[in-house]
Amino acid sequence: MLSNVSQTETQDLVLQRRIREGDNAAFADLYARHKQGVYLFCTRFLGDRPLAEDIFQEVFVNLLEKIREGQQIDNIRAYLLRSARNRCYNCIRDRKYAKDVDDLRDILPGGEEADPDDHAELHAALRQLPDDNRDALLLCEYEGYSYDEIAGLTSVPVSTVRKRIFRARRKLRELLSPGMTRV
Repeated sequence: MLSNVSQTETQDLVLQRRIREGDNAAFADLYARHKQGVYLFCTRFLGDRPLAEDIFQEVFVNLLEKIREGQQIDNIRAYLLRSARNRCYNCIRDRKYAKDVDDLRDILPGGEEADPDDHAELHAALRQLPDDNRDALLLCEYEGYSYDEIAGLTSVPVSTVRKRIFRARRKLRELLSPGMTRV
């Protein structure tokens, strides 16, 4: 796995150099490599596809500007996800955005088959978690990131990631009805 990560980062560094040299195809390659993960993170975080698309586009425009300004970004994936997370938080805070429960169906356990009442209950419980704990849980459960990867994305030690996920799961078990405790 580590060899894959370093190979990916090396390829991203080469693409960054080409972008700084004016190669527009290099940005298209970089975009293609990372678009799916960033888009899914934004849609799952916000629960609103049009809003997530706006944030998603802002993240990549910002990345392009930073690279063209000469900034060297060692881990593009971590940079993009951190930027997406921060922009999502800003959007929620600035617009006092509330997720629509129906838009959560694609990210909750059970998908479309799950009981709508379960969706509402889980959504309400997730909102009650501290932001850091909710982020770690979502990255682990819905994005499939390992604790090590989450530590890299959030710039905290792995032990902190473990504690945050443990606390998030414990709190969800307390908040959810007996039939819902599948986290």
